[in-house]
Amino acid sequence: MRRPQKSRGFTLIELIMTLVVVGIIAVPLSLLLMRHVQSTFQSNDYTMATGLGRYEMEKVKKMPYANITIGTTTVNNYLGYNYTVDRIVALVPGGTPPETMKQVTVTVKRSGSPTVLVSFVTYIAQNVLYGL
Repeated sequence: MRRPQKSRGFTLIELIMTLVVVGIIAVPLSLLLMRHVQSTFQSNDYTMATGLGRYEMEKVKKMPYANITIGTTTVNNYLGYNYTVDRIVALVPGGTPPETMKQVTVTVKRSGSPTVLVSFVTYIAQNVLYGL
């Protein structure tokens, strides 16, 4: 009499159930990973835009008052990066005389995108004496 051999492999149903369980776990994990990658790229965009905006603002602060011209200046691919930097200079109303203070606004966005990533505002005054 022959003894029945014991099966040493997995049945088809066991394999299908394993694939279903792995799929149920893998889908949320892949979505979580995808969101993490997106937020990493977005964080990189904001960091780069902030650095470029600060750099432009420091350039303006170092300029002589007379060289800071009224109007809008737009630079595409700023410093070789894929960002657009806009510098808007306007006179501040109510100054005595009226030309003594300028408002400088610097905005940074991705080239070709209308969404502003960061915006900086500062005021530059002419012939201001502090502490007297």
